[in-house]
Amino acid sequence: MNTNELNRPASWGETLLALVPFLLLPLIFLLGAILTPLIKNPPDSAIGLGITFGVLGVLLIIMVAGWVKGFPRWVFPYWGFILLITLYMRTFTGTVFGYQVRGNWLAWMPVVGVAVIGSLWVRSLRPVSMLLKSVWRDWTTLSFVFYGALPLLVMAAYDEVHNDGLILSVIMVILGAGVAIYMRTENKWYRFACLVGGFSLGWIILMIHQGIYWNGRQDDWMPRPGSWQETLNWTSKFGAVLMLILVAPVVIELLRWAIKSRRPPKLAS
Repeated sequence: MNTNELNRPASWGETLLALVPFLLLPLIFLLGAILTPLIKNPPDSAIGLGITFGVLGVLLIIMVAGWVKGFPRWVFPYWGFILLITLYMRTFTGTVFGYQVRGNWLAWMPVVGVAVIGSLWVRSLRPVSMLLKSVWRDWTTLSFVFYGALPLLVMAAYDEVHNDGLILSVIMVILGAGVAIYMRTENKWYRFACLVGGFSLGWIILMIHQGIYWNGRQDDWMPRPGSWQETLNWTSKFGAVLMLILVAPVVIELLRWAIKSRRPPKLAS
């Protein structure tokens, strides 16, 4: 990805590609709302597992395409999405769609496969060099990587909440709006503001909804009824940690400024 690619506004096609990880859940919720009344018997767990692998396979193929193209901006959220799944499955032990799963190093194979196939396709490591240069020139791409993991992190925050499809879809749409504006914006500080703003608005809605949901509620696993104060406490702390990770790449800009300021001024000839 060259300097022109970094600075120009993305096309609507590229913007739509970047939105895919954020639109998955709203689409699944919409399809579920439409199809559930029409399906008398729930599908077999093998079908659910097959659909999951199919969706992940499509995401991995898109990541290979992004590798071959030299890491355009639209591919960065895919890496955050898939890397978080990989890190989680690396240590996961439990059941998935009724099948027993025990995490191990094989969880990294899809990511390694993307790197191997991408490198063999272009027959060089030039895309990696382009990636490093892109991150140095526009550090918001690193924030964009982490932003791609936010749909999964938001879903994790709703792990014990019932009938959460609609509110999760609303939050995903808000996060997606931040992505769309980010992709269509030229100035990197404005891009950075889009990511921070999208996350902030989405998380505020999450905090309000969770506070209302858990206030006075007591599920079987809870020793006492929940309260909005306790919910506000953990959601604000969790959100603060996520925000710190999101804004951390700004250190690269400070480093660039420090290096530039140390260079001696050029003498006029």
